[in-house]
Amino acid sequence: MLRLVGPALVAALFHTAVLAAYVAAFHGDLSALVCVARERLGRAPYEHINVGFDRNGYDGQFYYAIARCPWQRQDRGIDAPAIRQARLLYPALSWLLSGGDARRLLWAMPLVNLLAIAALAAVGAAAAHAYGLNAWWGVLLPFAVNAGMPALRNLTDVLSTLSVATLLLAWLRRWPWWMTSLCAAAALFSREQNLVLVVLVFAFAVGEARSRKHDETLGTVAQPHSPKLIAGLLAALLSWSLWLGTLRLFYGEWSLLPPSGNLGPPFAGLIYRWTHLTAESRSFALFHVLCMATLTLQLGLVICLLRTPAEPLVRLTALAGAGLAVMGGLSLYGDNWSYPRVFAWLPLGVWLACVQLRWRWPLVALSTPALLPLAVLLRVWTGAAS
Repeated sequence: MLRLVGPALVAALFHTAVLAAYVAAFHGDLSALVCVARERLGRAPYEHINVGFDRNGYDGQFYYAIARCPWQRQDRGIDAPAIRQARLLYPALSWLLSGGDARRLLWAMPLVNLLAIAALAAVGAAAAHAYGLNAWWGVLLPFAVNAGMPALRNLTDVLSTLSVATLLLAWLRRWPWWMTSLCAAAALFSREQNLVLVVLVFAFAVGEARSRKHDETLGTVAQPHSPKLIAGLLAALLSWSLWLGTLRLFYGEWSLLPPSGNLGPPFAGLIYRWTHLTAESRSFALFHVLCMATLTLQLGLVICLLRTPAEPLVRLTALAGAGLAVMGGLSLYGDNWSYPRVFAWLPLGVWLACVQLRWRWPLVALSTPALLPLAVLLRVWTGAAS
């Protein structure tokens, strides 16, 4: 455990400094992290928010509204309540830390994300140590998955990525079945697309149970996961399904993002972004170049990993993230804050595979998203100065 403390602390301190610098650009007002649309200022549930944003604000405002009372129907100030409330884990934890108080939430929500970033570094350190690398390589995992940008807008992505990373490590390192099941439940309740990875783990567990029966007949039983894991994963899936059913009764619709705009023809989103680097402004072109170059590197590493002895589940995670990136639509690639963060399976899977294979230089190259929150800071401070 002592090996994990140092990387976790360094990652937390770095991202705390970034958050502090971001908030300082708004005269120290923490409500800037909520990113509320300017037209919603002063109206419940945003009556204590002082900083407004153009272009309808951003998604953090909806999780703030839900965190005021996560268990009831949300009727005010939320664009797609069935989808937002399905991602219950982040607002629920923020509610637990604040009691739902509107002012304390301004502190609780960034604190949850900072703790999640520290935990991500700890998970990375544990993985690095388990596969023969120095635990300090774990500091780079929050950078590789770009945890810094979502933390600047109180988004659920940091907790979602942490849940998936912990689930993968729990499977790889044969953690107790109940811990793996809790990680699966956390992944489901943090973002609906994580269902794919939970189902993958479930399929691997079922396949392992069948092979165990075969091995028993041959007298060559290894140390597989406990059969209880299958029941635990089913319980996680059932509890999440019941929550989605409850939301269906609340809102009359399922908690699923529409494919239109979010998905498109293969490579259409990637081609659009590469050919529209200056669509918003010339000053933001360097940001897009950095994002797209990193994404292209990740896709290239996925191809390199296909014939390596990296764990199959890790390679499939990276492939699933690559599939999302390739099929991503214009709604994702047209938004500066979406495509650098929503394909988190891709860098996470690639990072874990590189750790298993002890590929050190790719781990360094994968850390370039550390520059993205710094680029956001530069843009915010430049705008504040002008």
